This record gives sequence, C-alpha cells and structure tokens, in this order.
Amino acid sequence: MSDILLAEIIRLASIILSISIVNFVVGYRKNCDIDKWKNIAIQSAIVIIIFIASRYIEIWNINNIYNEEVDIPKYYFSLFYIIKNLKFSIENSMWIIINMMIMTSMTLIYKKIYNVDWKKFIFLYILAGQYTDVFENIIVPRILFATQTGKSLSDDIVHNLNIHDWNIFNIKVLVILFLVCILIIIFIKIINKILKNNIYVYASYIILVNVVFIILKILVRFSEKYGGFPNEKYLIIIEVIPKLSILAIAITIYIVIEMKKENEERLKEKRVYNRLETKNDYYEKVEESQNQIRRLYHDMNNHLYNIQMMNKSSEDASEYILSLQNELNESRKARLSGNSLFDIIVDEKMNICQSKGIDFKIDVDSKNTGFIKNMDMSSILANILDNAIEACDKMTSNKKYIKLTSMWADDMFVIICENSKENEVKKIGDRFITDKLNKSEHGIGIKSVEKAVKNYDGNMMIFCDDNLFKVKIMIPKR
Repeated sequence: MSDILLAEIIRLASIILSISIVNFVVGYRKNCDIDKWKNIAIQSAIVIIIFIASRYIEIWNINNIYNEEVDIPKYYFSLFYIIKNLKFSIENSMWIIINMMIMTSMTLIYKKIYNVDWKKFIFLYILAGQYTDVFENIIVPRILFATQTGKSLSDDIVHNLNIHDWNIFNIKVLVILFLVCILIIIFIKIINKILKNNIYVYASYIILVNVVFIILKILVRFSEKYGGFPNEKYLIIIEVIPKLSILAIAITIYIVIEMKKENEERLKEKRVYNRLETKNDYYEKVEESQNQIRRLYHDMNNHLYNIQMMNKSSEDASEYILSLQNELNESRKARLSGNSLFDIIVDEKMNICQSKGIDFKIDVDSKNTGFIKNMDMSSILANILDNAIEACDKMTSNKKYIKLTSMWADDMFVIICENSKENEVKKIGDRFITDKLNKSEHGIGIKSVEKAVKNYDGNMMIFCDDNLFKVKIMIPKR
C-alpha cells in the first residue's frame, strides 16, 4: 500500500472517529427505529461528504502556506482563531461557509431521520467537534511527539520526517484517541449504572471536563521544572487553555440547563404519580362498592324468590316480583373480561364516551393479568383512553370513535387502542407535545404509560397519521 493511499485512509478513519463521537454525544439512535442498512448508508454518505470537503480545505491550507510566508497559526483554520483575531480572508470565509453547509445538512438529517432536537444537535455538534479538534490536533500529537523524540512538534525536526513517518505517527495518534474514547464511554456507562440520579451523573461529567485542566497544568509544571518544550508550554497557556475554558463554561451551562429540566421532569412525574394514586384509590373503592352491590343483588334475588314462593296465590304480586328480578338481573350485567379494575376503567370511560357522542367499540380479554399492579394497570389503560377521548372531543366531524382491543397472543398480553382524530400530533425527540393550555403537562400521559409498561419489560408502539392515532402495548406474562 502506497504512503499516499495510507494517508488518505488515516484521514478517513479520523473523520469516522469524529462522527462516531458526535453520534455518541447526541445519542442519535435513541429516538428512532431506523433500519440498520439505511443507517449505514446515511452515515457513509456523511463521512464521504466531510472527507471531500476536508480535502479541499487542506489543499487551500497547503497552497497558502507554500505561496506565502510560513506562519502556521495564521493559516490554521480554526473558528476560535478566526473569532479571536477577527481575520476573515477568502480562505477563512470559504472554510466557514463549507462548515456551515455541512452542519446545516447534518442538522436537517439528524432532525428528520433520527428525531434529534435541532438546537441540541447544533450545540453538541460544535462542542464535540471543538473538543475533538483540540485533542486530535494539539494535545495528543504534541504529547506523543515529545514522548517519542524528546523534541517539540514546533522544532525543525518535523521537516526531516517523510510521509511514511507521518503516517506511522498519525496511526498512533488515532489509536490513542480511540482508546481514550473507549475509556470515556466505559466511564460514562459505569457512572450511569452506579449513580441512578441524573443530577450526580451530570456532576461527574463536570468533574471529567475539569480533569483535562488538571492534566494540562501538570504538563505546564513539568515543562517549567525540567526546562524545554517552551513552544508547547506557550501553546497550552495561550491557545489550548483559553479554548478549553470557553468549552468548559459552555458544557457547564448546558449541564445546568439539563439538570433544571431533569428536576422539572421529576416534579411532573411526582404530580402524575400523586394523581395516579388518587385515581387508583378511587378505582379500588369503586371495585369494593361493586362487589358489595353484587352481594346485595344476590341477596335481594334470594329474598324476592322467597317472597314469590310465599305469595304464589297472588298473581299480581308474583308478576311484580318477577319484573323486579328481571330488572335486577339486567342491572348487574357487568363486564367480566377477567380483571375487575380493567372492567371498571373501561366502564367509566364508556360512560364518558356516551355523554360525548363517541362510538366506543370494545373487544377485551384481560384474564390472567393479576401480575400487573393496579397502579400500573390504571396508568396504562386510563391514560391511553383519556388521550383517545380528548382527541375525539376536539373533532368537529361526527366520525368520532375509539376501538379498544385486549387479548393474549402466546405469552404476551396485548392492548390496542385506536381512535379517530383531527388535531396535529407534535413530537420533539421522544416526547409528544400537548396542545393543552398547561404546557407543564407535555407528553406526561404517554410517558406514564411507557414507564408502567417498562416495569414489566414490555413494549409500546405508536402510529399516527392525519385521521388516526393508534397505541399498541405488549406486556410479557410473568
């Protein structure tokens, strides 16, 4: 393999590593269910476009260096350097335009295909890109070069290295970066596993960011103690630390905002939980009342039967007692799908639908679902039916309907709720956005259902179009 081809492969690997870091930071596949091969095709296209763009940028860079006085920092295409020096040459302007085009295109792709919030993506894309740039182009290469040669990367010795030497050196840099990324990912996963509270997780990220400053300070002290590497020390103090400081402030602000959102989500969940507890208590009281009524029905039937036997001689009395028995039997025809709480909730929502002129079609079987706690059953069923009733209630046409189906499919309890709708369903990331006046209730109902379903390692799928909203819930038998 020629050294030129190897250099291009190294460049390609560097871009793949950078894109992988961006993908990890934004969590690009958390909010979508994309086909494996489609995802590979999209990511490959992104890598190729960035590869071509970076190639042209480097050609401009090389042309400038060799056509004018060699002053690498001046022609080092860095957004921070351009802003700091207010230097907008044609080359720098082209660099900004190309990068803006790439960022805009990627933002659209990640928003439309991966359902990543565009503001979050832009912020994390720039942040991850700048951090990667500092480590890949400054910190790791310079530390590695000093360790290997005992010289600074700014010394004249670099001019004696050929393309083969640079290839070997760049491969080592990529391997180190890859290992560092793996260690950071492992650290994050361990932190997420140990610290269940996200506030502590975010605090650990801030510590991780500041560890970089500690390492750089040690390097500066080391350089001062043993003399040598003055250029590296100057670069760290003048260029790297200010840049990392700005990034660290940005990260801290972002984490504080995320912590605030996390706290708000906790408060919402607490309110929802309190509402569910109240509703669950209500359903349990209704269930108890219905059991008492059933016992009264049974006792009343026995009493009427005895009275009927005692009044055989009176036809009028017998007919009257018979009509009372028929009325009692008709009144106690309760739905018996297998789970009393399930039936109570369905009956309550059916009455609401009748009052609102909504056609409520039911085909339910909830036998053998005693393993589902009342609180969770209430959360799942009441929320999906409440959302369906709300959507139908907003319709102006008369074609309002809700169709509820529950069944056992092998060892999977399946609930399907389908309803007509006219309102637009909005979604940001994995959250459904409400059009209620109280915006604090953004997607709380759906989120509560999802949380209850996950308690049983179940799955929830949602499908919607202009006229239909459909929720399918699958809970494995325990």
